[in-house]
Amino acid sequence: MKKTGVILNPGAKKFRTGRDSISSYSKYNSDKVFVSAPQSVEDLKAIAEQYKKEKIDYLCIGGGDGTIHLVLSELVNVYHPEQVPPVLILKGGTMNNIARTVKNKGEGSGILKRLIKKIEKNEIIQTKERLTIKVNNKFCFLFGTGFITNFLEKVYSGTEKGFLRNLQVGFMAIKEVFKNVKNCEIIKLTEQAVFIDNKKILINPVSGILAGTVEHIGMGFSPLKDAVRGDGTFQIIILGLPASKIMLNLNKLRTGKKIKSPKYSNLSGKSIHIKHKGTFTYTMDGEIYTAENELKIESGPIIRLVKI
Repeated sequence: MKKTGVILNPGAKKFRTGRDSISSYSKYNSDKVFVSAPQSVEDLKAIAEQYKKEKIDYLCIGGGDGTIHLVLSELVNVYHPEQVPPVLILKGGTMNNIARTVKNKGEGSGILKRLIKKIEKNEIIQTKERLTIKVNNKFCFLFGTGFITNFLEKVYSGTEKGFLRNLQVGFMAIKEVFKNVKNCEIIKLTEQAVFIDNKKILINPVSGILAGTVEHIGMGFSPLKDAVRGDGTFQIIILGLPASKIMLNLNKLRTGKKIKSPKYSNLSGKSIHIKHKGTFTYTMDGEIYTAENELKIESGPIIRLVKI
């Protein structure tokens, strides 16, 4: 029987709030199913190394987008130059945009149970290939800067991440626009030079950059209609629109429709190079990082996501 490795994030929302429990997965623990709940990055690295040594056939991740980003970053680096085994997302986080790209029904131990049954019956298990995006030896499916990061930082400053907090921050942004605040906290223009595949983009200042290899970003927004490409590139949206114009075109951005403006660019590429004087923040699958003066983003390895 093929081996399955399970990595659960105890800090993921459903575990943290008691809507799911690590113990519900422990019953599957055996010499063919390995269940782990790392408490630190060091634990995660050790587990990744163990799973590689055990020659795991399938890897299951319990948690949201941020968990997947952190786990896959460690797995890709541990397995390199070999390919990471097929990954089954068990969900369980605040944001599950990566899981949505393969449209698996249910969540948690129920998804794991379906995989184990298929393995036991020796049935064919489908996978969907998704390109990753690489930044500083970390890997993700969604990258953003500007108002995207500003929005997330506001969300994370609240007591609990989730739909209600997202709505609160959304109303903050709308309120700023209606007040005609020139230097909005969330949506603001910043001087920076952006290069796609070494070609300079003629949008400066920039209010936001969104890049991805999956279609959805949460809150009913699916702006990356061309994200699943299969040619080694990822979709990139660059905005130089002020806050008022972004609000006027919000539905187009939400549904992935193009905006007719020289301050809007929707294209694909294998690399982004951002030059920005001073410190700025960016997000990888919802996790926030800081860069100084410049940042290079490029296509990463392909991950096979299990469809079950």
